[in-house]
Amino acid sequence: MKLTLLKNKITAILLLLFFLSTSLKAQQLYLPDKIIKDTLALEKYMPILATSVLSRLSTTAAAERDMEYFGCLFSLQLLAGQHQQSLQSIDTLISKIGLSPDFISDRAEALFCLYSTYNHIQLMRQSGDPSSTVKIFKLVFPEVLAGYKGKALEYATQTFLNEHEDLTREWQHALTKIQAKAGDSVSLDEAIIFSQAFAKYRVYRPFLSPGKILIRQSNPENYLIQDSTMITMRDGVQLAAVIVRNKSFGELQPVVMMSSIYADANELAKAKEISNQGYIGIILNTRGKYASTAAIEPWEHDAEDTYDAIDWISKQRWCNGKIGMYGGSYLGFSQWAATKKLHPALKTIVPQVAAAPGIDFPYTNGIATTYSLRWSRYVTNHKLTDHADFGDSDHWYEFSKQWFISGKAFNSLDSMKGKPNASFQKWLNHPSYDKYWQKMTPYQQEFSKINIPVLSITGYFDGEQDGSLHYFDQHYKWNRSANHYLLIGPYDHFGAQYMPSAVVNGYEIDPTAMININDLVFQWFNYTLKGGIKPELLKDKINYQVMGTDTWAHVASFPEMNNDVLNFYFSEEKDGQAYKLKTKASSQHIQQQFDYSKRIPGKRSSPSSLWCDSLSVHNVVFSSEILTADFSINGTFKATLFAASNKKDMDLEISLYEQQSDGRYFELSNSIHRASYAKNSSKRTLLRPGKMESIPIKGKFISKKIAKGSKIILAISPLNNVYAEVNHGTGKPASSESIKDAGMPLTIQWSGKSNLQIPIKR
Repeated sequence: MKLTLLKNKITAILLLLFFLSTSLKAQQLYLPDKIIKDTLALEKYMPILATSVLSRLSTTAAAERDMEYFGCLFSLQLLAGQHQQSLQSIDTLISKIGLSPDFISDRAEALFCLYSTYNHIQLMRQSGDPSSTVKIFKLVFPEVLAGYKGKALEYATQTFLNEHEDLTREWQHALTKIQAKAGDSVSLDEAIIFSQAFAKYRVYRPFLSPGKILIRQSNPENYLIQDSTMITMRDGVQLAAVIVRNKSFGELQPVVMMSSIYADANELAKAKEISNQGYIGIILNTRGKYASTAAIEPWEHDAEDTYDAIDWISKQRWCNGKIGMYGGSYLGFSQWAATKKLHPALKTIVPQVAAAPGIDFPYTNGIATTYSLRWSRYVTNHKLTDHADFGDSDHWYEFSKQWFISGKAFNSLDSMKGKPNASFQKWLNHPSYDKYWQKMTPYQQEFSKINIPVLSITGYFDGEQDGSLHYFDQHYKWNRSANHYLLIGPYDHFGAQYMPSAVVNGYEIDPTAMININDLVFQWFNYTLKGGIKPELLKDKINYQVMGTDTWAHVASFPEMNNDVLNFYFSEEKDGQAYKLKTKASSQHIQQQFDYSKRIPGKRSSPSSLWCDSLSVHNVVFSSEILTADFSINGTFKATLFAASNKKDMDLEISLYEQQSDGRYFELSNSIHRASYAKNSSKRTLLRPGKMESIPIKGKFISKKIAKGSKIILAISPLNNVYAEVNHGTGKPASSESIKDAGMPLTIQWSGKSNLQIPIKR
């Protein structure tokens, strides 16, 4: 415990500015807006800013030059190109940390080893070494690692557990904060914090990928590593696994494993991370990945393969008979696949942002998206994971736009990309939630047999939220005594797996929501696999953070989250450009029309934001009266839409907003829906043109305080964008329709009986 506290204290040194006097804090430094908004200009200007800050700090009295001072100093010197001085400041910092009674020198040194390595590399280049920074790193860093053992080695390598996406998000957060300033200057403390963030980004960015590979190739003495262990399945196919045991925890240990389709060089580091928590760490690659010679067929074999892998693991001499699983997205799915036929040795699962094939991928409420091809190529292009292809977001947007404008059928998407994709085509042949999908995860009565403790984690802004809540709902529907906990907060897909971002899609989350998800996961394993204490945050079965209140709430069931319902109906009465939401149904109708023969891509918004100043002209918009009291929305809104259409089917994008008193819109929920699957995802039921039909829909889960003076806004638009297949309403499979099937414009008559229900707590 003392060492963990010391480590946290050392890390915090890079952010504390207590040594600054009031007069220093008041000083302003020149940092013009035009430079902040120009990446290349900012890169060139940062040494100038760092030098300017250093000149101010030089007046700090010697007696006040404490750990925090040197924690700031070495980063600034590094940016200013003063690499020898930066190394000296790091040494001084470590010596000052040494005054702590809990000090262990090599561990403190290890925490700063990457900064020291960067400084040494730059000194080598200044001395005339023509090699690139990365090439020198590959030569010298193995020698750096060789100088550490045990916990110090863990500290030296923990940086490489980060992903580029995490690093970029952290840097973007710092950049966004400094961009929000007014004028062409910043305070001294703002300049220091921004410079430290830039220094971290500059040092970490080039070394993450090669560092992960170097760590995978190493085999330190304190680990027992079985790399590329082949495990034979019931049909003779072999799957590859990385197995790591930490000698310091004894021979017989519980196992924590991940079953991953994302084979890459990071797996050894991840297995070590698990082993350092006191478990045997296992990363299993799914069928066809890494050293497996089978075909890569995502989703299809995980139920049987994971069972067989667990059976093999449970029989190894080092396993104590207790196995837990965790991980997010596909790794969340693979845990639920493992429960379809539950092995006795599987004692708990922690599915994070879990995908549910056939429910939320590759279809969302019956609608296929271009992302499904992008992801399929990501995992099937080769035995590892094609990060280069998947990560080129600009290219994928332009390609999706090209397809959209062409008017070609969605099922030609892979051919247009230049390489037919068998998985993608197979998925398009199963638009209903049929037996193909049902065999992959527990289905109906199979949930009743799942009696192990489960912790599901997802976020309000997670693209796989529907999957996580599907498993939670079905588990309790078929097993009322299920031991299943849910944790949900203002997190996106990555934040709910690792450490949440302080700002999500432009929204600054409450401090209480900033929890270390990975720490919580291992607290859960200590509770379920070692008889430890249940994590304090999990006070009841449903644990959710109420945005805008800085509090968590805990209830046993969804109905307990609220004590009232806002009940609205559509009306044709206008409030400005919006139709009014009324408290009583009427016989009124509102007409909406959309021409699918026009393929005009909408403006690409990057980065995405939960805030907007206006709504699309393609929406029909409904508005409540101004709210007269504060309340919180908790959970998902529901609506029964009554509509008559001139087509046999239609796809809708439905958004719920809080329009705040300043006129800006905050997105509470955004979802897409296919009318023909609204009542039954397993069977398509076409609309009857000209007949009034009921279309039940459900929004996204959110918990947020809604302020007095706001309005509730519902926006409905026919779906027609570059990211999803275009449903022309002929009744044919939507993936086979092209712009030639557009026909007459879609016409919708919305009935005043259409009902919107929003659960609230007053």
